[in-house]
Amino acid sequence: MPVLQMQTILHHNSSGAAAYTGRLKKREVHRAITLHPVKDHRQMYRLHTYFKNLHIQDLREQSLDLHRDIASSVHELGVDRDEVENYVLPGDVPLFPVKIGEPGYLGNNKILGAPIDFNRYKPDTVEDIIPFDFVSKSIYSVSHSNPKRRIETPLKEALDDVIREVMEIINAPSRQRGRVIDFNELLYGYTRLQPLHGADHVLDLLLRYRRYRGRKMTAAVRRHAYLQQSFTGTDIRELPMGEPPPIEEPEILEQLELNGKNYQNDYEDFDEPQNQNSFLDIGKLNVREAFENSLQKIQSNLPKVLKWSDDEYEYPIYDRRIYFVLPLLGRFEVFKRFMKNYEDIVLKTDEAVTLIVVLYVDSKSPLDYSNSESLINHYKDVYGKDIQIVQMGSTTFSRGAALTEGIKLCSSDNLVFFIDVDMMFNHITLRRIRINTVKYHQVYFPIVFSEYNPDVVHGDDYNKFKDETLVTDTDIGKYVESDDGAMKSDTELANLKYSKVINDDFGYFRQYGFGILSIYKCDFDRVGGFDLNIKGWGLEDVQLFETLIKSNLTVYRIADETLVHIFHSVDCDKNLEKSQFLMCLGTKASTYGSEKHMIYYMLNHPEVLWPQEEKGVS
Repeated sequence: MPVLQMQTILHHNSSGAAAYTGRLKKREVHRAITLHPVKDHRQMYRLHTYFKNLHIQDLREQSLDLHRDIASSVHELGVDRDEVENYVLPGDVPLFPVKIGEPGYLGNNKILGAPIDFNRYKPDTVEDIIPFDFVSKSIYSVSHSNPKRRIETPLKEALDDVIREVMEIINAPSRQRGRVIDFNELLYGYTRLQPLHGADHVLDLLLRYRRYRGRKMTAAVRRHAYLQQSFTGTDIRELPMGEPPPIEEPEILEQLELNGKNYQNDYEDFDEPQNQNSFLDIGKLNVREAFENSLQKIQSNLPKVLKWSDDEYEYPIYDRRIYFVLPLLGRFEVFKRFMKNYEDIVLKTDEAVTLIVVLYVDSKSPLDYSNSESLINHYKDVYGKDIQIVQMGSTTFSRGAALTEGIKLCSSDNLVFFIDVDMMFNHITLRRIRINTVKYHQVYFPIVFSEYNPDVVHGDDYNKFKDETLVTDTDIGKYVESDDGAMKSDTELANLKYSKVINDDFGYFRQYGFGILSIYKCDFDRVGGFDLNIKGWGLEDVQLFETLIKSNLTVYRIADETLVHIFHSVDCDKNLEKSQFLMCLGTKASTYGSEKHMIYYMLNHPEVLWPQEEKGVS
């Protein structure tokens, strides 16, 4: 075997401890059969997972090929595409014995068996046509308000993956043909995404051809690649919400100690010959037995859903109490709006929600403190519900410290939701909080919808050219009647009352906002909570998010249109730390208006784009 080839397949990374800790989607990683050195067992696990994913991808591609072969074969037999699922082979053997909804279902052949063809999606109208985006040094798109923009990271990574796979296919027979073709650069390309079938690419590649057998030569060549990435079937994994707590939880450790087992110290060396049947004994019990024995002892003290049993229990998810923790510094008028929202969604409907208000005195408006207290007491008297107040007085406001003080009133089993006074929510929000937060396993970071400045959203300068007429849709009936014509229920009307139109013209999903969080207190305590050294606006939620990402908890992020951040002007204190100040300026700029609004304003006010030179100034 040539030395160069051995260096390729027996790959050595000279980065030392940093070897293979970065991106694994590289040619040298894919071509090698051994990787050296791997200094950390976590990196070994990461490599193992990565190559398992590649194997899964190969199996999915084989599955697609089989589906296409089946579709092509039955087409030759004259079978209609809609009848393939129920087609019966000679001998009364069904072609697809497992039907949709049953375990082992092989997928919809009508979609998965679609041939490789740029015309497999046939639009019904001109509006349904999916245009290609042109990719060069930048990306050009007719469907985006900014027709020329930089290539976003997800698209860049997707194109890198596609090109790498293309080069692997091209170089598969290199050894037999005595040549190697290397990728040089992408000159230009076209790309589009079809939600039903997948992604289409047309790429103009500049390659380098090297022949090393016979008459050696090197030459630059260009090739067009017409590629399709097909979507496979959708897999759904059910997350068991009644799993037992981790073994390091205090109640588990306490039960182990009561049984004479010290989890941390009382174990035997697994290399000793007297007990070779179990790999790592924990007090002569393996991990599974430790779980089962300890949980059997404490089952009577746990909720039904945490019992380790084969019996089926209904998880009481919709009755679970949520503890809202709300930090408040002044802003009484905004707080009144929040409490009206809270009254309609929680107090009037007897929802299982408890509100904890962490109240600070604002030196700029000191009366807001007493007014907020009076408003809370009013709602407590009217509805007889428990709304708790944590009085922080005139201490310096810190959101992290405020939320930490509020969560101290909760027990370890309580579901806690950190919320801001500017947020609007409804019944669907509460349901999603309860579903998406799983004790010991998952925290919920919803991506909230943030409103633009209403003066911009509804301003003529930002929505039309001068002398044009602005037409708006005022269909109000849809908010009162259901699709079938029946009147909506009180819950549906309340949800509509506290909902907003989700549109790019009215706001945006705050992808980089991490202040709204749903978590169990025990999980919050396990990761160490907030960094209380951070003062002023922002950054404490980002650090907690990074901590949770590194923990063994799953961080669940999804755009939640029922959580709306009502617009308010942002004032950035110049005395903030530099990183906080820059984050504040970024938030202030992003909430002003959409790109479309800014384009209209600039075109209506050319003096902003091309300011006239002052007299006497060159």
